[in-house]
Amino acid sequence: MKKVIKAILYLIGTVFVLLFIGPVLSSGEINIGIITGLGIAAVAFAYAIFFDKINIFFGKILSKTAGKIIVSLALAVLLTGIGTGGFILANVVKYSSKSDAKTEYIIVLGCKVNGTEPGRYLKGRINTAYRYLNENPESKAILSGGMGNGESISEAQCMFNSLTEMGISPDRLIPEDKSTSTYENMKNSKQVLEGLGISINELTVVTNDFHEYRAISFAKRCGFKAYSCPYKTPWVGYLPFAFREVYAIGWQLLLH
Repeated sequence: MKKVIKAILYLIGTVFVLLFIGPVLSSGEINIGIITGLGIAAVAFAYAIFFDKINIFFGKILSKTAGKIIVSLALAVLLTGIGTGGFILANVVKYSSKSDAKTEYIIVLGCKVNGTEPGRYLKGRINTAYRYLNENPESKAILSGGMGNGESISEAQCMFNSLTEMGISPDRLIPEDKSTSTYENMKNSKQVLEGLGISINELTVVTNDFHEYRAISFAKRCGFKAYSCPYKTPWVGYLPFAFREVYAIGWQLLLH
């Protein structure tokens, strides 16, 4: 039985490494989602390697009343965190699919710009928006995103430049170039629309699939009924960023 358990632990560790190491190897990306996934792998490997010693250690702790209380409290906190995280992750996966709804306005959320050129994920969002606008010639797009570190132009301007170069009429594009967070994307875009005398109740959100749930949650807080039109993240990047979303959603929804 011990050999079976250790084999399972090694398997779990290997699977988590394979699922979470991709962004590190391809682009040097490190975020809290990747750290979480690789941390789980490290715990699984450590338990398998030091199986007997760890069991003896916990056996000694659990032999005392104080130890049982501490372990019980730690387990309660851990299980609460896992339950909450699991609920959020399930919603991230649920909203990662494309909605069949069509709306007059879409909002394209900004992402990393390398100088004046769109980064990998922003390019994916731009291409997704281009397809939507081609398929729905009456629709217009709000391009939302400010200018961050390493960016020579705002994310909104980068999207505007790319879409007009691809043949989309500038009259169908509404830049919003002040936002620095997902919440601001929605709040500031609503203010821009109101400034133009435009009042809408619904819109379609174009962003990465793992980001749709958070974006739609904030859209609803700003009074929009929102639908998803995601750029599908390559499989080697989906889970690391989906795990990161668990932390980001918990933090930003708490703040706002």
